[in-house]
Amino acid sequence: MSQEETQVGTSVIELVSVTPDGTSTPLAHRAHTQELEGVVDGAKAPRVEPNWTDLLSPYQYADSGLRSRSNSSLGRSSFSISSYGSNTSVYSIPIEDAESDRSVRGKSHKQVVRELTVEVMPALLVSVAGSVGAGAVLGHIQGSRAFEREPALLVMVSVLLNLKSNIELNMSTRLSTLANLGAFTAWTDGVDALRSNMELLLLQSTLVGVVVGVIAAALGAPAGVSDVAVLLAVGVACAVVGSAAVGVLVSATVVVGHRAGIDPDNIGTPIASSFGDMSTLLIMGIVSTGLVDQIHTVWPVATVGLFAVLGAGLLRVVQANHQMSHHVTSGYLPLVYAAITSSVAGVIVERSAQRFPSMPALVPVVNGIGGNIGTVFASRISTSLHKQRGRFVASEHNLSMIILLLINVPIQVGFLALRREFDPELQINAMFLVAYTGATAVHGLSMLVVGRVACRWLWARGYDPDDCVNPFITGTGDMLGAILLAIVFIVVF
Repeated sequence: MSQEETQVGTSVIELVSVTPDGTSTPLAHRAHTQELEGVVDGAKAPRVEPNWTDLLSPYQYADSGLRSRSNSSLGRSSFSISSYGSNTSVYSIPIEDAESDRSVRGKSHKQVVRELTVEVMPALLVSVAGSVGAGAVLGHIQGSRAFEREPALLVMVSVLLNLKSNIELNMSTRLSTLANLGAFTAWTDGVDALRSNMELLLLQSTLVGVVVGVIAAALGAPAGVSDVAVLLAVGVACAVVGSAAVGVLVSATVVVGHRAGIDPDNIGTPIASSFGDMSTLLIMGIVSTGLVDQIHTVWPVATVGLFAVLGAGLLRVVQANHQMSHHVTSGYLPLVYAAITSSVAGVIVERSAQRFPSMPALVPVVNGIGGNIGTVFASRISTSLHKQRGRFVASEHNLSMIILLLINVPIQVGFLALRREFDPELQINAMFLVAYTGATAVHGLSMLVVGRVACRWLWARGYDPDDCVNPFITGTGDMLGAILLAIVFIVVF
């Protein structure tokens, strides 16, 4: 094992990976100059207390070209603490021994119950309010002159909300993992993490906006080139501006929550999903009205050109960032899956609405709450896998599944009762209540199972769940929720 000599009074902490054949590879290297009293081999020398969270930061893995996929492939890793003076002492501390440290231990059952009841439940209630608000905003902008002039904008809504929401959820889970690994302990590291993730989010939102505009133009049968330009401009402008707003909100939620002792895994994704949809629809109403009014001017084309230049600049910045460059080409297949399954869900809801007019109003909340508990659970599992270096703490996650499922059902039933007050056409009898409760329980349990299985499957195959798991949960949840609600209405009515 190579060691680096320094003067007496300076200790070097070197994190190395030792493979089964004896080859050692440096992973992290930090010099500590603080001298503490201690005796090593009879000579006064500094003693160093390793900061595990700092040394095991994902940025250290990124610096050495190792990401989460490397965690399970390393043979045996150890810390070597070397002091040089009149006498030389070398301490080799295996990483496995650090499992007892509080930074890598699993959470106690009491802590899990407290976090999920005190932190997750309020966040889910906020997400319900956000879903209801998003539905109200959508109902308002559907009657605007922009949507009347460009019916293809309505085609854009579901795809835009789904794809944009998923990249924002991915950012939330990444930041939550970094916060729990100690990346925000130092101010400079925290700022760097936020900036890097915001740059990636804006780049991905630019791509999403273009794709959404193309899909809307292909399915909406626009009248001419000017209409295509408007659809592209609306798509990319709404995606980028909306993601910028939600990215700031997510960053603030993670940082403030972490500083306040709240686990960001419990609150980040519900806040991102609820306010993301509502803010995007508000922006879409404003932008679409402005651009449709200028449909025969240069403004739509200029808007597309402006965001194309922005996207090209962001691509160069993200590619130059060794911590984030691998994200440029990863995580898109899950987004495609989410887009397809959500489109299928839209078709199911549209056809069911012709027979059951009250059903569409229930879909966003059923899918939203079920999807949120799934993403919260997946975010917690992903963080645990990073902290535990791939070890799955079954007892903790089993308890989390039970608590989240118990939280899901009463919130769903409470929303149903509240909805009944505002929608007299919604007929609620005992049979419907039982069927609805059963459907939401099945939906919530399915989201938890998908999150659990997908996280472990992705991790075992070298993929970071933070980048891939959320689209699987939301896409599956949207389609399954629509199917279950359709079955409930068909059976009861």
